[in-house]
Amino acid sequence: MKGIVYEGPDTLTYRDVPDVTPRRGEVKIRVRACGICGSDVHGYMGITGRRTAPMIMGHEFAGEIAGLGQDVEGWKPGDRVSVYPVDFCGNCEMCKKGQVHLCLNKRAFGVLDVDGAFAEYICVPAKCCFSLSDKVSYSVGSLFEPLAVAYRSVEHAGELKGKTVLIVGAGTIGLLALACVKMKGAARIIQSDLSDHRLKVAREMGADVTVNPGNSGWKAQILAQTGGKGVDVAIEAVGAAPTVQQAMAALRFGGRAIWIGNNKPFVDVDMQEIVTRELSIQGSFLYGYEEFKTVVGLVNQGRIHVAPLISREVSMEETPAYFEKLAKDPGSLIKVVMVD
Repeated sequence: MKGIVYEGPDTLTYRDVPDVTPRRGEVKIRVRACGICGSDVHGYMGITGRRTAPMIMGHEFAGEIAGLGQDVEGWKPGDRVSVYPVDFCGNCEMCKKGQVHLCLNKRAFGVLDVDGAFAEYICVPAKCCFSLSDKVSYSVGSLFEPLAVAYRSVEHAGELKGKTVLIVGAGTIGLLALACVKMKGAARIIQSDLSDHRLKVAREMGADVTVNPGNSGWKAQILAQTGGKGVDVAIEAVGAAPTVQQAMAALRFGGRAIWIGNNKPFVDVDMQEIVTRELSIQGSFLYGYEEFKTVVGLVNQGRIHVAPLISREVSMEETPAYFEKLAKDPGSLIKVVMVD
């Protein structure tokens, strides 16, 4: 079979790779769509240490069941699925608490030395598969993994009906957070980004107001939309000092910030502002099995719409070139998906 092999920093090779055979409890999946994640791009650049060459990346994927291992029930060849991309043991302390995403023995597909889905086929545990509606494209099905990340962050915000929410960053996670906030019925959604193109996509996905902080007066714009009070909730989806500071500055007294961006280990914030205005900060990391299951259901039911953020669908042969483009100059690209 064919696959895309990470050979080392800035090097991906489209070539023949060994075929895969499902073990007991596994299914073999014909990969129909696999999204390029920002962490894949960083891994390709060799700056994270979380991709060990040679290996096949890809953890955002959907496809069609092509074969069954022993003792697999409830699935058959031809079934359309999206995949929870973490193999968990089910027996460790964290798994027994229901926190399988923190499994002490987990294997994440497409991370470190575990092969992922930038290939024609992949074998995964049957327990990681979720049915994909015939009404949902494979490309949209490949977005369930980052959608689960965004969904978890929005759940941390609590009840949103009647509230004004600012989302800082209109990349993949920020736009998926927008879809979740809209689904939860926020009264007003403000999206912020330096890219006017991404803000256009945000408006298409339901943002009521968009703000470019590169322009002067961004804070005045937000205050004008909130009667001078500031927003109830600010979701920070970038992870850099300027965007964190923007999110905190936009909050009303007693407001809540959700930090989901994870670019920098340290950022400067105004401690006195947090204390005297009684602001709260909640970090959000990854997602759980049940959250993944939830977003699959929401998209299958047509309650969340995420297709507009897919910028380009490309073939496997074209995918290495798009890694290079995303690493050097993504331009107007937001989410690129390899499709078959």
